[in-house]
Amino acid sequence: MKKIFKIFLIIILVLIGLLFVRPQKVIYEADIIGKVIDENNKPVSNATIYRIEKEYYINEKIGSNESKDIRTESVKSDKNGDFKFYAKSRIDWFHTPLDLPIGYCYAAFEIEKSGYEFFKTKFGEYEQYRIANCYACEKVLFKPVLVLKKIKNKV
Repeated sequence: MKKIFKIFLIIILVLIGLLFVRPQKVIYEADIIGKVIDENNKPVSNATIYRIEKEYYINEKIGSNESKDIRTESVKSDKNGDFKFYAKSRIDWFHTPLDLPIGYCYAAFEIEKSGYEFFKTKFGEYEQYRIANCYACEKVLFKPVLVLKKIKNKV
């Protein structure tokens, strides 16, 4: 009887474990179609725009979960100042049944161009919740117009 109980308990634990660890949950990064202009509303061509994403890690020193911003891809603005990051996805292997069927989408980026001040979006500047009938951020589109400031010459 004890052996049957142990087998039953193991089966229950395995089934519970399968609820918590499922492979291949796809997370979508939104489309970003933007424009880079200067303070006079003129397009800035050949600016480098970086998509910024969070990288999560465990800080071994203090034993806490932390994150840092990383540049995951880059594009150049065209002669009209336009740029585009296409939707992309990544795989998140570990999640729980507590994951809700909603998605919080955000876009963050940095821009560099010689002769202009470095530009980085502020936290939460481009964000929205998942839209109806899509999975996570699958069909989300951000359309930022980013204004770069020229570096002032010091006399």
